Amino acid sequence: MTFAVVFFAVAFLAFIGALTLVFHRHPVIAVLGMAAATVSIGVLYVMLHVPFLGLFQMIVYAGAVMVIALYVIMALGPEESGPQVGTVQTVLTYLASLLFLLHLYRVLIKSEIGPMPAVDEAFGSIQAFGGALVSRYAVPFELASLLLLGAMVGAVVLSRRQWQ
Repeated sequence: MTFAVVFFAVAFLAFIGALTLVFHRHPVIAVLGMAAATVSIGVLYVMLHVPFLGLFQMIVYAGAVMVIALYVIMALGPEESGPQVGTVQTVLTYLASLLFLLHLYRVLIKSEIGPMPAVDEAFGSIQAFGGALVSRYAVPFELASLLLLGAMVGAVVLSRRQWQ
C-alpha cells in the first residue's frame, strides 16, 4: 500500500510539473516545471524496476536538456512573451483539464491497487535496452532524433530576433 501511495504522489508531482510547463507564462519557471516532470518520470521508472531508464531520464533530460533549455532562454532573454490568450481558449483549457482529471479519477477508482507483477531479471537492464534499441527500435529511434532536430531548428528560426 505504501508503494502505491508513493507511486501516485510522484505521478501527481510529474503531472503538476507538466501543468507548470504548459500554463506558466514565465519561460524560466516553465522549464523548471519541465525539470520537475522529467525527474518525477525518472523516479517512476526506478520504482517500476527499470533503473537504467530512470537514471537515463534523470541524467540526460533533467540534467543536460534542462541546462541547455535554460541557457537558451537566458541567452534570448527571459521576458514573458507570446500572444495574449483569449477567454474562450482559457475556459476550454480548464474544461479539458477538468475532464481529464475526472476521467483519471474514474479510472483510479475502478482499478485495483495491488503489488506490481514480477518481471524478468533482464527486464530494464542495460543489455536488454541496448539490444532492443539497436535491433528492433533502431529506425524509430533515428526518426525521433530527426524529429527533435527539426523541432530544435524550427525553434531557433522562430525565436530569432532581428539584429540591427
